[in-house]
Amino acid sequence: MGKRHGLTNKNTEQDNNNNYRNGSKETGIYRNHKDGVAYKLFSGKKESLSLYNSIMRTDYTDPDELEVVTLNSAIYIGRKNDNAIILHFNMLLTEFQTTFNPNMPLRTLIYVSNEYEKYIAEHELNLYSEYIQKIPTPYFVTLYYGSKEQPEKQILRLSDAYKNKTENPELELMVTQYNVNPSYNEELKRRCPELDGYIKYVEKTRKYHKTGMTYEEAVKKSVDECIEEGILKEFFVKNKAEVISMTIFEYDEEEHMRLEREEQYRKGEEAGEARGIEIGENRGRCEGENNKLKDLIRKKLAKGKAIPQIADEVEETEEKVIELIKEIETEQV
Repeated sequence: MGKRHGLTNKNTEQDNNNNYRNGSKETGIYRNHKDGVAYKLFSGKKESLSLYNSIMRTDYTDPDELEVVTLNSAIYIGRKNDNAIILHFNMLLTEFQTTFNPNMPLRTLIYVSNEYEKYIAEHELNLYSEYIQKIPTPYFVTLYYGSKEQPEKQILRLSDAYKNKTENPELELMVTQYNVNPSYNEELKRRCPELDGYIKYVEKTRKYHKTGMTYEEAVKKSVDECIEEGILKEFFVKNKAEVISMTIFEYDEEEHMRLEREEQYRKGEEAGEARGIEIGENRGRCEGENNKLKDLIRKKLAKGKAIPQIADEVEETEEKVIELIKEIETEQV
């Protein structure tokens, strides 16, 4: 992962916005591997502890007891996991999503495998020991705040992806998805002011964008308004330019992915239509050839010729000739 730079110079704010959009090397941000606003907001121990307490329904107070273990690699299918922490031998992996993704259990399996590999190496666990090597208990959570309707809470299972279903899968992984949009899971957000503030910021941006503002204008107005209202004030004041750039980049990337999905769907429809035409043409061609063969067979049957002779003269198998004779007889009924 490239080095992240704080964007503090107002004269370079527009350049930084463009860099984030284009995934330039100056910012260390790449279209397929990036940090997001949520990742930055919860990168500190204090904020991570607040999120942990909210999700796990605990009341720990010492951030120093917590270990941030988010992997610094692109192994999580193109981006970092938003938040990965260990506290008292519980490992909580949290991902923020604006698009519903039923493949989260499979993505999480890949991520947690690498997380455990890192943990085993750092703690020098001996996997060949005759004693069980203790590892943190994992919990997997997705916080969904997309614009499409989703239930307040649902469990996504790895076994749902198995082609061959089994009643008791030997490998299962469950991800709990919480919808954290306004009016959903309000208690969870109340217990984590940072999460509540972030969702309010997202909602403000959506609201202003819908009024006709450009997305950049909506983002800037939302940041300023959050600062005025005391919503994540310290975070926004300290990281204002970077947050604006990140938010615009995330929106551009989401739009890019949405357009790609629509293009793939369109291509699928066109391919299906073309395949349908091809199948129809082939079927019509076969029917035409069969009708010609049946006309020939009728004439030869009328002359009293035997099936082996007819098959030889029309250059078809006897089985095919018998099949067509049956069709002729059915048509005559």
